Amino acid sequence: MKEQYDVIIVGAGPAGLLAAKALAENGFDIAVLDRRKDLTTLTRTCGQSLLPPNEYFFGDLFHYNAKDKRFCFPHSGLSFPYTGPVKNLYTWRMFSPGMQKMQFGRGQGNEGAPIALSYDKEVLIECMLNEIKSDHVDVINETEFTDIAFQGPTIVVQAGDKTFQSKLVIAADGTNSRVVEKLGYNNNRRHIANLYVKSCFVKGFTPPFEESIITGISFIDSKPVYVFLLPRPEGAEWNFLILTFEAGLDLEAAYEKIIAESGFAEWFKGCEKTREFAAIESIYSPVVKPFRNNVLITGDAGSCQELECLGAMVTGWKAGLTVAAALKEQQLGIAPQAIPQYEEWWLNTYIKKYDYQDYLSIFGIAYIFANPEVVDYVFGLMEEPFLPTFNPYRAVGLLGERLQSLIPTIMAERPDILQQLAGKMLMFPSDLLVQTLTE
Repeated sequence: MKEQYDVIIVGAGPAGLLAAKALAENGFDIAVLDRRKDLTTLTRTCGQSLLPPNEYFFGDLFHYNAKDKRFCFPHSGLSFPYTGPVKNLYTWRMFSPGMQKMQFGRGQGNEGAPIALSYDKEVLIECMLNEIKSDHVDVINETEFTDIAFQGPTIVVQAGDKTFQSKLVIAADGTNSRVVEKLGYNNNRRHIANLYVKSCFVKGFTPPFEESIITGISFIDSKPVYVFLLPRPEGAEWNFLILTFEAGLDLEAAYEKIIAESGFAEWFKGCEKTREFAAIESIYSPVVKPFRNNVLITGDAGSCQELECLGAMVTGWKAGLTVAAALKEQQLGIAPQAIPQYEEWWLNTYIKKYDYQDYLSIFGIAYIFANPEVVDYVFGLMEEPFLPTFNPYRAVGLLGERLQSLIPTIMAERPDILQQLAGKMLMFPSDLLVQTLTE
């Protein structure tokens, strides 16, 4: 096995594989390391939806080229094959504990662009792997990253019992990134919470609408849980996710209670699980400067929670092109521009434009409106559908505008709610989560 490469990429998810694609197409010698044995079999929870295909996201548009079976990003020139099924999703329906509803988008079917695409991530990864292997990228699985050392100008990466050397490294190992931890970034990041997730595929789930994303807020033993249901891209299965910040909550028991006692229970009659998944994510403030000791951070490795899969793809591709340009600068002996430009793009596009506080605001709804009755009341005011989106950053802006316009109504009908919310509405969502979970 080789030990010397131009670039080592840690992590074989969409960000890492697209970074490898960009570098390989520029002729560089690349290895991708990943701890998993089978890269195409999922065990970790994933929503398996691509969003948003109806607006710019991380500086690019996205669409599925059905004729050639490719996912395409026209602004950046990225495209890659995907031979699996796709289902367009047009509406996002968000339910309160008492089944009051907020809706993003007015209907389903051919009413404009979809707000998300349901896809098969196992097929996606297989297609990505096949493409980069044809470009002579070494994909080394069952190789778990353990340490990294900068011995300028060389970087030494320890993975299991193997040692690799390269000129540059790309950290694409997702949330809970071990590379980011080893580089010392987490010493200066704020740990906000842990997110606990269980999910499964279910057969027999029969909601009264199709081509829709269903989410909900429930309270189990007075503790908030979030429910996500997305149809699988083919067949009759749905992807059912349960998320909470509450460490002591039994998510298996929560699943049983939701399918038996919640407002969704009628839709779950006769359903059965087919596959199960889980995840725990550490929620940190994001990495602001994503380059240190010749290591470039990309994708979810530097994020607060997740950039959504399209965000990881865009940042992974951009990271690969950046490192390719940086290597070429070294070869030519010219002043470096590529890395500083990536850092500027990361700061302006991700840190500033896609503020992690906005992302956390969606999860903060149950902590701002801290009991089911209040959540039901607020949701009941949102009768008019919102513009079509499943982009969490945009959705929180639309929600904020609507709530602002409803303050006179709430003041007249429920002044007690405004009094209760007065302090919370002025807090950053991260501060609210930390304070509430600590209490």
